[in-house]
Amino acid sequence: MKNNNINILSALNLMATVFLSLCVLSVLCVVPAQAEDEEVKGLMEVNLSVKPDPLAPTVEKSIDHLYAVLQKKGPAFDMAQIQDMLDFVMDTPGDPKDIEPAKRFGGKGICLRRQVSTDLERILRFFYNPEIPNFLLCPAVLAQSGWREGSEFLARDKGMWEELDNLATPIIVRGKEYEMTAPDSFAEAYYLYDLNRLMILCTYRDKRILISVTEQADKSDVGRKGAILNDQEWDYFYSGIPGLNKGMIGWMDTFTYASGSVQVYVEDLTGAPTTTVFLFKWLKAGWAGLNVVKRSHIYDGTLRYARSFAKVMESTNLTPDMVATAMKEVAQLTEADMEKLMKEYSVNFEARFKSNPKLETNDYAEIIENGDYLNVLDNKSRRSLLALEKLKSLLGMETLVSVGSAPVPVQAVTEVPVEEDVEKVVVPLETAKDAGIQSEIIPEG
Repeated sequence: MKNNNINILSALNLMATVFLSLCVLSVLCVVPAQAEDEEVKGLMEVNLSVKPDPLAPTVEKSIDHLYAVLQKKGPAFDMAQIQDMLDFVMDTPGDPKDIEPAKRFGGKGICLRRQVSTDLERILRFFYNPEIPNFLLCPAVLAQSGWREGSEFLARDKGMWEELDNLATPIIVRGKEYEMTAPDSFAEAYYLYDLNRLMILCTYRDKRILISVTEQADKSDVGRKGAILNDQEWDYFYSGIPGLNKGMIGWMDTFTYASGSVQVYVEDLTGAPTTTVFLFKWLKAGWAGLNVVKRSHIYDGTLRYARSFAKVMESTNLTPDMVATAMKEVAQLTEADMEKLMKEYSVNFEARFKSNPKLETNDYAEIIENGDYLNVLDNKSRRSLLALEKLKSLLGMETLVSVGSAPVPVQAVTEVPVEEDVEKVVVPLETAKDAGIQSEIIPEG
Protein backbone atom coordinates (compact mmCIF):
# COMPACT_ATOMS: atom_id res chain seq x y z
CA MET A 1 0.00 0.00 0.00
CA LYS A 2 2.87 2.33 0.89
CA ASN A 3 4.54 1.66 -2.47
CA ASN A 4 1.26 2.34 -4.27
CA ASN A 5 1.00 5.73 -2.53
CA ILE A 6 4.55 6.57 -3.50
CA ASN A 7 3.82 5.59 -7.11
CA ILE A 8 0.68 7.72 -7.17
CA LEU A 9 2.57 10.74 -5.75
CA SER A 10 5.36 10.24 -8.26
CA ALA A 11 2.87 10.08 -11.09
CA LEU A 12 1.13 13.24 -9.89
CA ASN A 13 4.46 15.06 -9.61
CA LEU A 14 5.40 13.93 -13.11
CA MET A 15 2.05 15.09 -14.50
CA ALA A 16 2.44 18.47 -12.80
CA THR A 17 5.94 18.85 -14.18
CA VAL A 18 4.82 17.95 -17.70
CA PHE A 19 1.86 20.35 -17.48
CA LEU A 20 4.07 23.22 -16.27
CA SER A 21 6.62 22.50 -18.99
CA LEU A 22 3.89 22.55 -21.64
CA CYS A 23 2.63 25.89 -20.30
CA VAL A 24 6.11 27.38 -20.51
CA LEU A 25 6.65 25.89 -23.96
CA SER A 26 3.37 27.30 -25.23
CA VAL A 27 4.30 30.78 -24.04
CA LEU A 28 7.81 30.55 -25.45
CA CYS A 29 6.44 29.44 -28.81
CA VAL A 30 3.70 32.03 -29.07
CA VAL A 31 5.57 35.14 -27.97
CA PRO A 32 8.55 34.87 -30.35
CA ALA A 33 6.15 34.37 -33.25
CA GLN A 34 4.38 37.54 -32.23
CA ALA A 35 7.70 39.33 -31.81
CA GLU A 36 8.00 39.63 -35.58
CA ASP A 37 4.63 41.37 -35.72
CA GLU A 38 4.63 45.11 -35.10
CA GLU A 39 0.97 45.51 -34.13
CA VAL A 40 1.37 46.47 -30.46
CA LYS A 41 0.90 50.24 -30.19
CA GLY A 42 1.44 50.76 -26.45
CA LEU A 43 0.64 53.93 -24.55
CA MET A 44 1.86 56.22 -27.30
CA GLU A 45 -0.14 54.65 -30.17
CA VAL A 46 2.98 53.58 -32.01
CA ASN A 47 2.49 52.59 -35.63
CA LEU A 48 5.65 51.16 -37.17
CA SER A 49 6.21 49.60 -40.57
CA VAL A 50 6.47 45.81 -40.62
CA LYS A 51 9.14 46.21 -43.32
CA PRO A 52 11.39 49.07 -42.19
CA ASP A 53 14.28 50.31 -44.31
CA PRO A 54 17.72 49.26 -43.07
CA LEU A 55 20.08 51.86 -41.67
CA ALA A 56 22.86 52.70 -44.13
CA PRO A 57 26.04 50.60 -43.71
CA THR A 58 28.16 53.76 -43.44
CA VAL A 59 26.10 54.91 -40.47
CA GLU A 60 26.39 51.46 -38.90
CA LYS A 61 30.14 51.75 -39.24
CA SER A 62 30.10 55.07 -37.36
CA ILE A 63 28.15 53.44 -34.54
CA ASP A 64 30.64 50.56 -34.53
CA HIS A 65 33.41 53.09 -33.93
CA LEU A 66 31.57 54.70 -31.00
CA TYR A 67 31.09 51.34 -29.29
CA ALA A 68 34.73 50.43 -29.88
CA VAL A 69 35.70 53.65 -28.08
CA LEU A 70 33.23 52.98 -25.24
CA GLN A 71 34.51 49.44 -24.81
CA LYS A 72 38.15 50.53 -25.26
CA LYS A 73 38.57 47.82 -27.89
CA GLY A 74 39.90 49.88 -30.75
CA PRO A 75 41.75 53.04 -31.69
CA ALA A 76 41.13 56.40 -30.04
CA PHE A 77 38.07 58.43 -30.92
CA ASP A 78 38.25 59.85 -34.44
CA MET A 79 35.73 62.49 -35.62
CA ALA A 80 36.22 61.37 -39.22
CA GLN A 81 34.85 57.93 -38.28
CA ILE A 82 31.47 59.31 -37.20
CA GLN A 83 30.83 61.93 -39.88
CA ASP A 84 28.45 59.65 -41.79
CA MET A 85 26.33 59.19 -38.68
CA LEU A 86 26.29 62.94 -37.97
CA ASP A 87 25.33 63.72 -41.57
CA PHE A 88 22.49 61.20 -41.30
CA VAL A 89 21.28 62.73 -38.01
CA MET A 90 21.46 66.29 -39.30
CA ASP A 91 20.08 65.70 -42.80
CA THR A 92 17.36 63.07 -42.30
CA PRO A 93 14.01 64.81 -42.77
CA GLY A 94 10.90 63.92 -40.80
CA ASP A 95 10.47 60.94 -38.51
CA PRO A 96 12.99 58.08 -38.98
CA LYS A 97 10.79 55.54 -37.14
CA ASP A 98 10.65 53.27 -40.19
CA ILE A 99 14.42 53.03 -40.47
CA GLU A 100 15.80 50.04 -38.56
CA PRO A 101 19.37 49.81 -37.27
CA ALA A 102 21.02 46.41 -37.43
CA LYS A 103 20.67 44.20 -34.35
CA ARG A 104 23.11 44.85 -31.53
CA PHE A 105 23.52 43.05 -28.21
CA GLY A 106 21.10 40.40 -29.51
CA GLY A 107 18.22 42.89 -29.71
CA LYS A 108 16.34 44.90 -32.29
CA GLY A 109 16.80 48.64 -32.67
CA ILE A 110 14.87 51.81 -33.46
CA CYS A 111 15.57 55.39 -34.52
CA LEU A 112 13.79 58.37 -32.99
CA ARG A 113 14.12 62.07 -33.78
CA ARG A 114 12.62 64.93 -31.78
CA GLN A 115 13.26 68.62 -31.21
CA VAL A 116 13.27 70.43 -27.88
CA SER A 117 13.01 74.19 -27.56
CA THR A 118 16.20 74.85 -25.64
CA ASP A 119 19.94 75.06 -26.16
CA LEU A 120 22.66 72.54 -25.43
CA GLU A 121 23.95 74.43 -22.39
CA ARG A 122 20.62 74.04 -20.59
CA ILE A 123 20.50 70.33 -21.43
CA LEU A 124 24.01 69.83 -20.05
CA ARG A 125 23.27 71.86 -16.90
CA PHE A 126 20.30 69.60 -16.21
CA PHE A 127 21.07 66.17 -17.65
CA TYR A 128 24.84 65.95 -17.18
CA ASN A 129 25.10 67.68 -13.82
CA PRO A 130 26.35 65.64 -10.84
CA GLU A 131 24.06 67.69 -8.59
CA ILE A 132 20.87 66.54 -10.38
CA PRO A 133 19.95 62.83 -10.66
CA ASN A 134 19.34 61.87 -14.30
CA PHE A 135 16.03 60.16 -13.62
CA LEU A 136 14.38 63.49 -12.84
CA LEU A 137 14.88 64.58 -16.46
CA CYS A 138 12.94 61.60 -17.88
CA PRO A 139 10.66 60.39 -15.06
CA ALA A 140 8.35 58.51 -17.44
CA VAL A 141 11.04 55.90 -18.04
CA LEU A 142 13.39 56.08 -15.04
CA ALA A 143 12.58 55.85 -11.33
CA GLN A 144 16.12 55.96 -9.94
CA SER A 145 19.63 56.68 -11.19
CA GLY A 146 23.07 57.60 -9.92
CA TRP A 147 26.77 57.56 -10.76
CA ARG A 148 28.92 54.73 -9.46
CA GLU A 149 31.91 55.55 -7.30
CA GLY A 150 35.08 55.99 -9.34
CA SER A 151 33.32 57.38 -12.41
CA GLU A 152 35.50 59.79 -14.34
CA PHE A 153 32.45 62.04 -14.68
CA LEU A 154 32.44 62.67 -10.91
CA ALA A 155 36.14 63.55 -10.79
CA ARG A 156 35.87 66.47 -13.21
CA ASP A 157 36.66 69.93 -11.82
CA LYS A 158 34.17 71.70 -14.11
CA GLY A 159 30.76 71.10 -15.62
CA MET A 160 30.55 69.89 -19.20
CA TRP A 161 28.57 73.04 -20.08
CA GLU A 162 31.69 75.04 -19.21
CA GLU A 163 33.49 73.32 -22.11
CA LEU A 164 31.07 74.49 -24.81
CA ASP A 165 33.16 77.48 -25.87
CA ASN A 166 36.36 75.46 -26.06
CA LEU A 167 35.67 72.62 -28.49
CA ALA A 168 38.67 72.91 -30.82
CA THR A 169 39.19 69.25 -29.94
CA PRO A 170 36.46 66.90 -28.74
CA ILE A 171 35.86 66.58 -24.98
CA ILE A 172 35.53 62.92 -23.95
CA VAL A 173 34.14 61.83 -20.56
CA ARG A 174 33.27 58.38 -19.20
CA GLY A 175 31.21 57.09 -16.32
CA LYS A 176 29.32 54.15 -14.87
CA GLU A 177 25.75 54.49 -13.63
CA TYR A 178 22.92 52.50 -12.14
CA GLU A 179 19.33 52.92 -13.31
CA MET A 180 15.99 51.57 -12.20
CA THR A 181 13.28 51.89 -14.81
CA ALA A 182 9.71 53.03 -14.33
CA PRO A 183 7.14 50.32 -15.25
CA ASP A 184 7.31 49.55 -18.96
CA SER A 185 4.28 49.79 -21.23
CA PHE A 186 4.34 46.11 -22.29
CA ALA A 187 4.01 44.18 -19.02
CA GLU A 188 4.47 47.02 -16.49
CA ALA A 189 7.61 45.48 -15.01
CA TYR A 190 10.58 47.50 -13.78
CA TYR A 191 14.27 46.61 -13.75
CA LEU A 192 17.53 47.62 -12.05
CA TYR A 193 20.86 47.46 -13.90
CA ASP A 194 24.24 49.15 -14.39
CA LEU A 195 25.42 50.79 -17.59
CA ASN A 196 28.61 52.30 -18.96
CA ARG A 197 28.39 55.73 -20.57
CA LEU A 198 30.65 57.61 -23.00
CA MET A 199 30.00 61.34 -23.49
CA ILE A 200 31.55 63.34 -26.34
CA LEU A 201 31.28 67.11 -26.81
CA CYS A 202 32.33 68.31 -30.25
CA THR A 203 31.51 70.58 -33.17
CA TYR A 204 30.55 69.57 -36.69
CA ARG A 205 29.36 71.73 -39.57
CA ASP A 206 29.48 74.73 -37.22
CA LYS A 207 27.06 73.11 -34.77
CA ARG A 208 27.77 72.21 -31.15
CA ILE A 209 27.03 68.53 -30.57
CA LEU A 210 26.77 66.16 -27.62
CA ILE A 211 26.97 62.40 -28.20
CA SER A 212 26.05 60.02 -25.39
CA VAL A 213 26.75 56.30 -25.85
CA THR A 214 25.56 53.67 -23.36
CA GLU A 215 25.81 49.91 -22.97
CA GLN A 216 24.24 47.86 -20.19
CA ALA A 217 27.01 46.33 -18.09
CA ASP A 218 25.37 42.99 -17.27
CA LYS A 219 22.01 41.25 -16.95
CA SER A 220 19.53 43.25 -14.89
CA ASP A 221 18.07 42.36 -11.54
CA VAL A 222 14.88 40.30 -11.87
CA GLY A 223 11.91 42.25 -13.20
CA ARG A 224 9.31 43.26 -10.61
CA LYS A 225 5.61 43.97 -10.93
CA GLY A 226 4.55 47.57 -11.25
CA ALA A 227 1.71 49.59 -12.70
CA ILE A 228 1.36 52.70 -14.83
CA LEU A 229 -1.39 54.72 -13.14
CA ASN A 230 -1.06 58.04 -14.98
CA ASP A 231 1.86 58.28 -17.37
CA GLN A 232 1.46 61.97 -18.12
CA GLU A 233 1.51 62.82 -14.40
CA TRP A 234 4.33 60.31 -13.70
CA ASP A 235 2.24 58.30 -11.26
CA TYR A 236 3.48 54.70 -10.94
CA PHE A 237 3.21 51.78 -8.53
CA TYR A 238 6.15 49.59 -7.44
CA SER A 239 5.18 46.32 -5.71
CA GLY A 240 8.59 44.80 -5.05
CA ILE A 241 7.14 41.44 -6.20
CA PRO A 242 9.07 39.57 -8.93
CA GLY A 243 7.08 38.94 -12.10
CA LEU A 244 5.01 40.72 -14.72
CA ASN A 245 1.70 42.55 -14.50
CA LYS A 246 0.40 40.48 -17.39
CA GLY A 247 -2.04 37.58 -17.20
CA MET A 248 -0.76 34.07 -17.83
CA ILE A 249 2.93 35.03 -17.81
CA GLY A 250 2.78 37.14 -14.64
CA TRP A 251 4.73 34.56 -12.64
CA MET A 252 7.76 34.51 -14.92
CA ASP A 253 11.19 35.80 -13.90
CA THR A 254 12.19 38.29 -16.58
CA PHE A 255 15.34 40.30 -17.20
CA THR A 256 16.76 42.93 -19.48
CA TYR A 257 19.70 40.96 -20.83
CA ALA A 258 21.35 43.72 -22.82
CA SER A 259 20.66 47.23 -24.02
CA GLY A 260 22.45 50.15 -25.58
CA SER A 261 21.83 53.57 -27.01
CA VAL A 262 23.51 56.30 -29.01
CA GLN A 263 21.95 59.69 -28.38
CA VAL A 264 22.98 62.70 -30.45
CA TYR A 265 22.07 66.28 -29.51
CA VAL A 266 22.57 68.89 -32.26
CA GLU A 267 22.16 72.52 -31.23
CA ASP A 268 20.70 75.13 -33.60
CA LEU A 269 21.05 78.79 -32.62
CA THR A 270 20.11 80.35 -35.97
CA GLY A 271 16.74 81.42 -34.52
CA ALA A 272 15.12 80.61 -31.21
CA PRO A 273 17.36 78.03 -29.53
CA THR A 274 16.42 74.46 -30.42
CA THR A 275 18.18 71.14 -30.10
CA THR A 276 17.54 68.09 -32.25
CA VAL A 277 17.62 64.91 -30.19
CA PHE A 278 18.30 61.77 -32.26
CA LEU A 279 18.25 58.39 -30.53
CA PHE A 280 19.41 54.95 -31.70
CA LYS A 281 18.24 52.35 -29.16
CA TRP A 282 18.56 48.56 -28.81
CA LEU A 283 17.07 46.21 -26.22
CA LYS A 284 17.09 42.49 -25.49
CA ALA A 285 14.74 41.38 -22.69
CA GLY A 286 12.58 38.42 -21.80
CA TRP A 287 12.91 35.15 -19.90
CA ALA A 288 14.91 31.93 -20.16
CA GLY A 289 17.46 33.79 -22.28
CA LEU A 290 14.82 34.47 -24.92
CA ASN A 291 14.31 37.95 -26.39
CA VAL A 292 10.62 38.88 -26.73
CA VAL A 293 11.02 42.63 -27.32
CA LYS A 294 9.42 44.13 -30.41
CA ARG A 295 10.58 47.32 -32.09
CA SER A 296 7.27 48.89 -31.11
CA HIS A 297 8.00 48.21 -27.43
CA ILE A 298 11.29 50.09 -27.72
CA TYR A 299 9.78 52.93 -29.71
CA ASP A 300 6.91 53.33 -27.25
CA GLY A 301 9.40 53.66 -24.40
CA THR A 302 11.49 56.21 -26.27
CA LEU A 303 8.41 58.32 -27.00
CA ARG A 304 7.56 58.28 -23.29
CA TYR A 305 11.13 59.35 -22.62
CA ALA A 306 10.96 62.18 -25.18
CA ARG A 307 7.67 63.51 -23.82
CA SER A 308 8.86 63.72 -20.21
CA PHE A 309 12.30 65.04 -21.22
CA ALA A 310 10.73 67.89 -23.21
CA LYS A 311 8.35 68.73 -20.36
CA VAL A 312 11.28 69.31 -18.01
CA MET A 313 13.67 70.93 -20.48
CA GLU A 314 11.12 73.35 -21.91
CA SER A 315 9.58 74.38 -18.59
CA THR A 316 9.76 78.12 -17.88
CA ASN A 317 9.30 77.34 -14.18
CA LEU A 318 12.64 75.58 -13.77
CA THR A 319 16.30 76.49 -13.68
CA PRO A 320 19.13 74.02 -12.99
CA ASP A 321 20.03 75.91 -9.80
CA MET A 322 16.46 75.59 -8.52
CA VAL A 323 16.39 71.85 -9.13
CA ALA A 324 19.85 71.33 -7.59
CA THR A 325 18.79 73.28 -4.50
CA ALA A 326 15.57 71.30 -4.25
CA MET A 327 17.46 68.01 -4.51
CA LYS A 328 19.75 69.10 -1.70
CA GLU A 329 16.69 69.53 0.49
CA VAL A 330 15.65 65.96 -0.31
CA ALA A 331 19.17 64.59 0.25
CA GLN A 332 19.34 66.25 3.67
CA LEU A 333 16.07 64.81 4.98
CA THR A 334 16.60 62.85 8.19
CA GLU A 335 15.29 59.31 8.48
CA ALA A 336 12.54 60.57 10.81
CA ASP A 337 11.51 63.30 8.36
CA MET A 338 11.51 60.86 5.47
CA GLU A 339 9.42 58.33 7.41
CA LYS A 340 6.84 61.03 8.21
CA LEU A 341 6.68 62.29 4.63
CA MET A 342 6.45 58.79 3.17
CA LYS A 343 3.63 57.87 5.55
CA GLU A 344 1.72 60.91 4.33
CA TYR A 345 2.60 60.01 0.74
CA SER A 346 1.36 56.43 1.24
CA VAL A 347 -1.94 57.49 2.82
CA ASN A 348 -2.59 59.93 -0.01
CA PHE A 349 -1.49 57.35 -2.60
CA GLU A 350 -4.09 54.91 -1.29
CA ALA A 351 -6.81 57.56 -1.23
CA ARG A 352 -6.13 58.55 -4.82
CA PHE A 353 -5.48 55.18 -6.43
CA LYS A 354 -7.19 52.45 -4.41
CA SER A 355 -10.08 52.37 -6.90
CA ASN A 356 -7.76 52.08 -9.89
CA PRO A 357 -8.51 48.71 -11.54
CA LYS A 358 -4.79 47.92 -11.72
CA LEU A 359 -4.50 48.01 -7.92
CA GLU A 360 -7.61 46.01 -7.06
CA THR A 361 -5.86 42.62 -7.11
CA ASN A 362 -5.37 41.09 -3.67
CA ASP A 363 -1.57 41.45 -3.65
CA TYR A 364 -1.59 45.11 -4.67
CA ALA A 365 -4.58 46.08 -2.53
CA GLU A 366 -2.88 44.63 0.56
CA ILE A 367 0.33 46.54 -0.17
CA ILE A 368 -1.34 49.95 -0.21
CA GLU A 369 -4.01 49.22 2.44
CA ASN A 370 -3.98 51.44 5.54
CA GLY A 371 -1.29 53.63 4.05
CA ASP A 372 1.28 50.83 4.27
CA TYR A 373 2.73 51.29 0.77
CA LEU A 374 5.95 52.71 2.23
CA ASN A 375 6.71 49.31 3.81
CA VAL A 376 7.65 47.76 0.44
CA LEU A 377 9.92 50.69 -0.49
CA ASP A 378 13.57 50.76 0.54
CA ASN A 379 15.43 53.92 1.53
CA LYS A 380 16.62 54.69 -1.98
CA SER A 381 13.14 54.22 -3.45
CA ARG A 382 11.61 56.48 -0.82
CA ARG A 383 14.09 59.27 -1.38
CA SER A 384 13.68 59.00 -5.16
CA LEU A 385 9.89 59.25 -4.87
CA LEU A 386 10.22 62.33 -2.66
CA ALA A 387 12.66 63.86 -5.17
CA LEU A 388 10.08 63.31 -7.91
CA GLU A 389 7.36 64.89 -5.78
CA LYS A 390 9.62 67.91 -5.29
CA LEU A 391 10.24 68.21 -9.02
CA LYS A 392 6.50 67.97 -9.73
CA SER A 393 5.84 70.78 -7.27
CA LEU A 394 8.41 72.97 -9.04
CA LEU A 395 6.63 72.26 -12.32
CA GLY A 396 3.27 73.20 -10.84
CA MET A 397 1.97 69.62 -11.06
CA GLU A 398 -0.29 68.01 -8.48
CA THR A 399 1.60 66.16 -5.75
CA LEU A 400 0.81 63.68 -2.97
CA VAL A 401 3.05 65.34 -0.39
CA SER A 402 4.88 68.65 0.06
CA VAL A 403 8.64 68.26 0.40
CA GLY A 404 10.79 71.05 1.88
CA SER A 405 10.22 74.74 1.32
CA ALA A 406 7.71 76.09 -1.18
CA PRO A 407 9.18 76.69 -4.64
CA VAL A 408 10.15 80.26 -5.52
CA PRO A 409 8.76 80.98 -8.98
CA VAL A 410 10.99 82.15 -11.79
CA GLN A 411 10.36 85.86 -12.32
CA ALA A 412 9.57 86.90 -15.86
CA VAL A 413 10.87 89.95 -17.69
CA THR A 414 8.50 92.84 -17.04
CA GLU A 415 8.20 96.10 -18.91
CA VAL A 416 8.27 99.32 -16.91
CA PRO A 417 7.41 102.54 -18.78
CA VAL A 418 9.60 105.56 -17.98
CA GLU A 419 8.72 108.89 -19.59
CA GLU A 420 9.72 108.54 -23.28
CA ASP A 421 12.16 105.63 -23.11
CA VAL A 422 10.82 102.17 -22.25
CA GLU A 423 13.45 99.88 -20.78
CA LYS A 424 13.11 96.25 -19.88
CA VAL A 425 13.82 95.56 -16.25
CA VAL A 426 14.89 92.02 -15.51
CA VAL A 427 13.77 90.87 -12.10
CA PRO A 428 16.61 88.68 -10.77
CA LEU A 429 15.93 85.01 -10.15
CA GLU A 430 15.79 84.16 -6.47
CA THR A 431 16.44 80.65 -5.31
CA ALA A 432 15.50 79.14 -1.99
CA LYS A 433 19.07 78.38 -1.00
CA ASP A 434 22.52 78.91 -2.44
CA ALA A 435 23.50 75.27 -2.39
CA GLY A 436 23.82 72.20 -4.61
CA ILE A 437 23.20 68.48 -4.26
CA GLN A 438 25.70 65.74 -4.77
CA SER A 439 24.15 62.90 -6.71
CA GLU A 440 24.23 59.82 -4.54
CA ILE A 441 27.47 57.91 -5.12
CA ILE A 442 27.05 54.16 -4.82
CA PRO A 443 30.11 51.98 -4.12
CA GLU A 444 30.85 49.19 -6.56
CA GLY A 445 29.29 45.87 -5.68
